[in-house]
Formats: sequence, C-alpha cells, structure tokens
Amino acid sequence: MKKVTITLLLCVAWVLTVNAQNTVENIRKTYQDVHEWIAQMGTDLPSEYFDLHVVQNLPATGPHNENIRMYYGEKQSEDEEEYNPYPPHYLRFATAKYNFAAREFCEEYLYDDKGRVMFIYVLTPDVELDMSSAYELRMWFDGDRLLRFMAKKADGLDYIDIPSLRKAQFKEVYSGTTIPELYRDETDRCKQRAKRFLTMFKGIDENTYL
Repeated sequence: MKKVTITLLLCVAWVLTVNAQNTVENIRKTYQDVHEWIAQMGTDLPSEYFDLHVVQNLPATGPHNENIRMYYGEKQSEDEEEYNPYPPHYLRFATAKYNFAAREFCEEYLYDDKGRVMFIYVLTPDVELDMSSAYELRMWFDGDRLLRFMAKKADGLDYIDIPSLRKAQFKEVYSGTTIPELYRDETDRCKQRAKRFLTMFKGIDENTYL
C-alpha cells in the first residue's frame, strides 16, 4: 500500500506540472521529485529503467565507456473502462556518463509525458578547449521556448576527470533567457541529444516485452 501511495502522489505531482505552464520553479520541483522517486527504487518502489553500457576503442582517444540510463513513466487512461494492466511507457528522465580519453562528461535530461524536454544539465570540458576548465550548463524549457540558461565554470583542472571535478568550485558566469555564442555548440549538441534519447527509448521500448 505504501508503494502504491508514493507512486500515485508522484504521478499527481507530475500531471499538475505538465498541465500548468512550465516555470523554472516548478521544473526544479519536478526534477527534485524525480530524483526522490529514483532514490526510492529498490527500497519503497521496484526498480524500473533501461540501462545501456557501451564499450568502444575510439581512434585517437582510446577506450570509451558510456553509461546511459532511462527512467520511464506509464501513461494511464482517463477512461476506467479502458483499463490496461500494461499501459504504454514514456521517457521521464535520462542520464548519460561517458569519457573521451581522460575527459569525462555527465548529462541529465528531464521530459514531460508528451516527450518534450523540460530541463537539461551537462557537465562538460568542451566549452573551452584549454583542458583546464569545466562548465556546468543548465537549460529550462516550456515546450520549445527557453525559459532560462545558466552557466557555471571551474578553472585550474587537469584533464577534467571526475575526481578533480568533485573537488572543483563552480562559479556562476552567466544566467539569462538567451544562450551566448560561447555556449551554442554545446547547448545545440545537448538539445539534439535530448531528441536522440527519445528515439532510442522508443526503439528499446517497442522491442522488449510489454
């Protein structure tokens, strides 16, 4: 009963967010709710997600490991007579962690139940190619409209690996409703990644049992 109650409360919160016009504040709340939902998996809730691990040896950069995890929700019918014990899934949240040589990257994508990205987070060393700076980039969306973009920067790093990033101090260097030219390549790449994750999720979901 506890599991059902928690799941229902989360579903109600998500539906309210989707039906209302997105704001930075309610997207942050939804992001927090999703992280709490994921944290409860394996304890209060059963674990349900797609997990992909890619191992490659790439020219010039060597061993490449990419870990992608996709968490999904279930689309419930409003008609009680059309009850489906196996309702269709939709992508709710995707994470990706990967490397190119010693440089390590981390990305998160939050979606609504219509397949629209609401929030993108990326930890990347590819804004400036001096191998000593890393950035945290955040984008909030209401449909196709950008609500806010924020960039934080950490300097004085070596090779931008995860241990050094954990010790880094990130400072806000930009916050606004447009994306400056400096960040365009990375933000455009991530917006395309958001679309590709939807395509990947659909391909997996349609080719597994239920």
